[in-house]
Amino acid sequence: MTAAQALREKLEVSIFADDLFGENCYVIRRRDTLAALAVDPGLQLDRVRQLIDSERLTLEHILVTHGHIDHVAGVPALHGQTGAPIAMHPDDLAILDWETIPQYPFVPSDFSSFSVVTALTHGMTLAFQDLSLRVLHTPGHTQGSVCFLFGLDCYAGDTLFQRGIGRTDLPGGDMHKIVFSIRNVLYALPPKTVVHPGHGPATTIEEEKLLNPFVPGG
Repeated sequence: MTAAQALREKLEVSIFADDLFGENCYVIRRRDTLAALAVDPGLQLDRVRQLIDSERLTLEHILVTHGHIDHVAGVPALHGQTGAPIAMHPDDLAILDWETIPQYPFVPSDFSSFSVVTALTHGMTLAFQDLSLRVLHTPGHTQGSVCFLFGLDCYAGDTLFQRGIGRTDLPGGDMHKIVFSIRNVLYALPPKTVVHPGHGPATTIEEEKLLNPFVPGG
């Protein structure tokens, strides 16, 4: 068994897609303890909270790939419930308009501003008990977009999708940067790395290098 396979054996991942945007929230659990991580809790927060409560999980981090509202709508409430520190790249604080966000009709009524406890940077590692994950800064969809690498599993937010890439026509978006991030950071990962995107089904680095029409590998 390889190290990556051994790591996967220790973890269980639950995926919750919201009904409005199809945004994926991932809850990553240790099989041997009650420790867990949440990646991008959004409008599906009620189902995420139900899992945490029913399994009596201890949330150790709330991990944010970027600051768009569909990925952070549930962050304040989940932090209030669990006390888990919020980890996000500071460059995306600029796109969080705390006065405007509560006016969106789909945003939870209890949404409030939140503080980032762990400011993410490229290459840093975050401890998950005796395991660790690595942060990859992949600007382009937003200036502060990051991916979380856990062995051969990459939680990619809206940087890379199955046969697609994140849009770059929103504030902070940059087509040249997202292409650079994908080609030089994500495509440099092992081919068998599984990409868990912020929307849609999983894919692999190998597949996207061959088949992604927006950023072909080479």
